[in-house]
Amino acid sequence: PTAFTPNNDGKNDLLRPLAIGIKNIEYFSIYNRWGQLLFSTKINGHGWDGKINGSLQSTGSFVWMVKATDYTGAAYFQKGVFTLIR
Repeated sequence: PTAFTPNNDGKNDLLRPLAIGIKNIEYFSIYNRWGQLLFSTKINGHGWDGKINGSLQSTGSFVWMVKATDYTGAAYFQKGVFTLIR
């Protein structure tokens, strides 16, 4: 998905990694447009709720990056852009 809506309706409230075929997540990180790290985790399924220090973030574009190792031992890296919609 390229957008998520953290409005506590039970649908698309977290942006999180779903690591199918991945043995280990080194990091899943989210950055704002100025390159500030907003969220990072190593836990599969743990995600960002659209808040920074308890403050809701407004609608905007953000960057995500994930670095991991798959079950064959191969390195995996991917990045993308998503939109937070309020």
